[in-house]
Amino acid sequence: MEFENARDVLTQLLNRRFMHTVLSREINLQRRPDALGFGLLLLDLDHFKQINDHHGHAVGDVVLKKAANLISNAIRPSDFAFRYGGEEVLIVLVEVEPSMTKEIAEKIRKHIAQHQFSLPEDKRLRPTTSIGCAHAKGKYDYQMVINEADKALYQAKHLGRNRVFMSAT
Repeated sequence: MEFENARDVLTQLLNRRFMHTVLSREINLQRRPDALGFGLLLLDLDHFKQINDHHGHAVGDVVLKKAANLISNAIRPSDFAFRYGGEEVLIVLVEVEPSMTKEIAEKIRKHIAQHQFSLPEDKRLRPTTSIGCAHAKGKYDYQMVINEADKALYQAKHLGRNRVFMSAT
C-alpha cells in the first residue's frame, strides 16, 4: 500500500518522496565488499516545452504517460524509476556495472526515439530523450551521484540531444 501511494498520479512512476529511501538503501548495500555499486540515470524529454506549447498540456501529459511506460518496460524489475521533475525521470539501477548502466540508458533512449506516439486527433510525435549517467561505487553521498548524472545530462543536451552521456567520475 505504501509503495502504491509513492506513485506519481500522471506517470505511475515513483515520486520523489520515496527516492531518499531507495537511494539510502543502495548506498548501504554498496558498502559490502562484493557490491557492484548502482547506476543512476537522469533523463529529460528533449524539447518538451515545445510539445506543450504547440500541442497543449493535455498532449504533453499523454507523451509523459507513454514515455513513462516505455521507460518502465525498458528497465529491470529490480530497478526504480522516479518522476524527478516535470519531464525529468531519475532511474536507480541496482547492482550494476558501469557498462551496463550505459547499456540500459541506451536501450531506453532507443525505445523512446523509435516509438511513434499516437495522440488525439490522429496526430503523431516522435519525441527523443537525452540521458545523463553516473555510476556509484565507493560513493556514499547520493546527492553527489545525482549531481554527476545531472552534469552528464547537461553534456548530452549540449552535444546535440537524443543521446546518452556517461559521467567520467
